[in-house]
Amino acid sequence: MFDSGSSSYLEREKRRLTELYKLDLINTPNEESFDRITRLASRIFQVPISLITLLTEDKQWFKSCVGLTGSILEERSTEREAAFCQYVVLDGNPLVIEDTLEDHRFKHNRLVKEHQIRFYAGVPIITKQNNILGSLCIIDEKPRTISEDELNKLIDLSYWVKAEIELRSDIIERTMSEQSIRCLYEITSNKELSFEQKLKKLLSLGCERFQLSDGNVSRIMGDNYEVVQTTHSTEMINVGEIISLEQTCAWMVKERLTPVHISQSVPLHNQSMIREYVGAPIFVHEQFYGTFCFYDDHQQFRAISNSDIEFLQLMAQWVGNELERRIAKKKLKETQERFEQIANNIKEAFWIFDIQEKQLLYMSSAWQEISGRTGEEYNLDDTLWERSIHPDDREYTLERFMNIHERVEFDYRLTHTDGTIRWVRNRIVPIYNQKGHVYRIAGVAEDITDKKQNQDIMRKSDKLTAVGQLAASIAHEIRNPLTSIKGFMQLKDGYSYPYKELILSELLQMEEFVNEILILANAHLGTKREQNNIIDLLQEVLRTNEELSRMLNITFCIKCHASLSIPCDLNQVKLVFQNLISNAIESMPKGGMIHIEIGIDDERYLYIAVADEGVGISPERIPTLGEPFYSNKEKGSGLGLMISYRIIQNHKGKIFFTSELGKGTTVKILLPLE
Repeated sequence: MFDSGSSSYLEREKRRLTELYKLDLINTPNEESFDRITRLASRIFQVPISLITLLTEDKQWFKSCVGLTGSILEERSTEREAAFCQYVVLDGNPLVIEDTLEDHRFKHNRLVKEHQIRFYAGVPIITKQNNILGSLCIIDEKPRTISEDELNKLIDLSYWVKAEIELRSDIIERTMSEQSIRCLYEITSNKELSFEQKLKKLLSLGCERFQLSDGNVSRIMGDNYEVVQTTHSTEMINVGEIISLEQTCAWMVKERLTPVHISQSVPLHNQSMIREYVGAPIFVHEQFYGTFCFYDDHQQFRAISNSDIEFLQLMAQWVGNELERRIAKKKLKETQERFEQIANNIKEAFWIFDIQEKQLLYMSSAWQEISGRTGEEYNLDDTLWERSIHPDDREYTLERFMNIHERVEFDYRLTHTDGTIRWVRNRIVPIYNQKGHVYRIAGVAEDITDKKQNQDIMRKSDKLTAVGQLAASIAHEIRNPLTSIKGFMQLKDGYSYPYKELILSELLQMEEFVNEILILANAHLGTKREQNNIIDLLQEVLRTNEELSRMLNITFCIKCHASLSIPCDLNQVKLVFQNLISNAIESMPKGGMIHIEIGIDDERYLYIAVADEGVGISPERIPTLGEPFYSNKEKGSGLGLMISYRIIQNHKGKIFFTSELGKGTTVKILLPLE
């Protein structure tokens, strides 16, 4: 029929077997999709046996078989020499044998003798790659004829087999693509690998995907081809080698700027030959950079599919994007080095932040003096920046940082590593990329803590001095006549007259008020520190306000995590509690609940937190609370909170306010345990 030793036969057979084994059909279990076809063929042609055969190097293997019995059914295969379908595969045309005993090729065939095969009709199973894998055949134990119409029906059934194989091929191709893309993601997202290591692994992945032995990444400049990375150095090509572009296959990629697949012998610069080549262009900043390619000096006869080309382009695109990023990073580094000497020698801290990478690219040494932290620490912990901002300023500051579209300047507080609160003034400008999008921001940070403190001290000192002088004057002018009046009212113990008790009570209250405002004149006036139980003091204040809170439908919820006595002035601390409870009640005209919590803070302080559900205080007013003549109430004087601040300060304690309009205010007091 033909010379089975010819080169054309050997090449065709190699392509056929390559595709057959790639499809993974040999030695697989029965599949209903194929058995359904052979059962239908057996019924249509009224024959006992119908087979789907696949021809390997030495065997005829039955992917589906209807009507076989005995050992041949168990083995599901025969030797190739006895296979009828080998003639179908070799010739590529349908084969019909009406009587095997009348055909010299088959009358002595083992299968004819042992299994009484007298009739055979088989048609080739041809793939999209034009390879004949085997046949769909019908067999009878008696001679018979087959009409042209019947033969066409058998051919139609073979197309069904072909469709099932193509479906299987598509599934295999899809699975392979999914595995390749998963590996691509794992490699490119691995932060522990360098760019060169990632390239090496991508080249190995491509060799496995395309079943080609070698691959490399090149940079093409003019007529020069430079090898950037390769799977391994060989006689054909080495890393760093520069050769003429014309002596490579890459000139076609440069010319077309699209992926190229070559399946023919191409001589190289060193007289070696490439017999299979596939390469895709790499673009950097939309300019042709080089190639990402794979090749083999042995012809594989492997069909490069569309999904293969798409995967190759995906790898080339990643290389281009990564090169863009590296080039940009290199340029930025050069710019940083130029500015670093200047930035590190000024008092203000200069910094640059990459929004896309969420990475601090540069921070001058002055920032460490402001915050106690280095730029490297912020890059190692991406939550450190947010956590270092003062809680009261956090939301406002982050919002300003995340929405920068023009030059801005604002102040905020952060916590230094030594525990102190620092005021920082940031002047920030956005940096735009070529597409007009903000991708980096740069700024100058200045420590303005001393300025802020001096301003506050001067402002509060002036007010407190004035109030202290006024308080001393009031106390002097009121206390003396008040003492005289009180003395005359008590002159005769036994003498009774109308409203005596009420008048004495009011005089006593006025005297207590005078004592309170004297605190403003002299911080240490009348301070008697004795051990007092905070719970008892608080309960006494609540009993005083019990009737008013009931009238306003206000309830109290107390959570006590500690019951301790601390050194304090009984009357002064009661006054602070009274002021806080009164303010909370007055902020809740529609009623509600006041939450009071007592516990230990940092093992050094007892804290008392009073939280109401009232109207709240605007953020800009909170810093001014406790200042003279400033009140959040419409008719208030601000003296209550001012006196409370002075008392807590006198007790070496602290007082904090947090509030939200419409939701309420929380006041937290810290009093030292010792």
